[in-house]
Amino acid sequence: MSKGALIGFGGRARELAAAAAKAGLELTAVCEPDRELAKAAAAALPGAAVYLSTGEFFSRCGGLSFALVNCRPEDRARTALRVLENRLHAACETPMCFSSSDFESLREKAAAGELSLFPLQPWERGSAWLAVMKALDGKLLGEPRYAGVKLLSSGPSPEGGVTAAFGWQAFSMLLALARRPPLAMSARLTPPPSEKAADSAASFQVHFGGVDGSVYLASGCHRDVSEISVIGSAGTLRLEGGTLNLDIKGLAPETAELRRGPDALAPAAAWLEAELADFAAETAKDAPRGAGLRNSRYCARLLKNALYSASLNSAAVPL
Repeated sequence: MSKGALIGFGGRARELAAAAAKAGLELTAVCEPDRELAKAAAAALPGAAVYLSTGEFFSRCGGLSFALVNCRPEDRARTALRVLENRLHAACETPMCFSSSDFESLREKAAAGELSLFPLQPWERGSAWLAVMKALDGKLLGEPRYAGVKLLSSGPSPEGGVTAAFGWQAFSMLLALARRPPLAMSARLTPPPSEKAADSAASFQVHFGGVDGSVYLASGCHRDVSEISVIGSAGTLRLEGGTLNLDIKGLAPETAELRRGPDALAPAAAWLEAELADFAAETAKDAPRGAGLRNSRYCARLLKNALYSASLNSAAVPL
């Protein structure tokens, strides 16, 4: 069993630890600067060494082979880079970074050290999402013309705002639906960046070659909602929660009830386990490294330019 560390014990750290164990990854160290969270880590993982600073951790990380990066979103790129610099494989909660330059630095460091860099995207493991991908792979809708993603949360605005919390997931999903690189985008955040407050709602228009796309994110809603829609030359697809509606030219409309949609809630345990099992396979060279990066470069670019567009009164920004 590979030995590694969990950096950051907030958020879904306990779920990550449980999933890691089932994926054959043993956590023997935790790095957490918050003393209360560090105490919780010591109680949850009694055999693990607990460090209160990254400096102390990295000076003593010999013998480890990987790290799970679960610190605050704004610290993840810098922390993941230090993980790679210390010759450890890195699995990182998303958003992994907020700019394409940070992404390239991480990718180049991983490639130079023959290390795995793996952003965790567990929503791609659900049966509802896989059904959507199967429909698009089979070209049931013909050529795509429009793709949309909505992620609504009934909870309060997360720390850092909805764009930081849910933007990577939404953009990754949109890219998978559009199936081509983005060319330009515009964004509106509520409240706007000028107010120096976390956004509770955000709207994005993304233009691809021949396909228009949109994303809407919001907190404080009446209930949790995930909605995906695709319009193609030969039909339409709509997924809300676990309900999939297909309307294909020449066929009767169909509705399928699946277990759960790719929402912004905590992922199912089995989804996390599958993600970390693939990460473990990459670290053991049982799977090609870099396969988990998927659309990461564009996710980072969209996040950076979303904030830029919003600061310019929603001006269109070329990508």
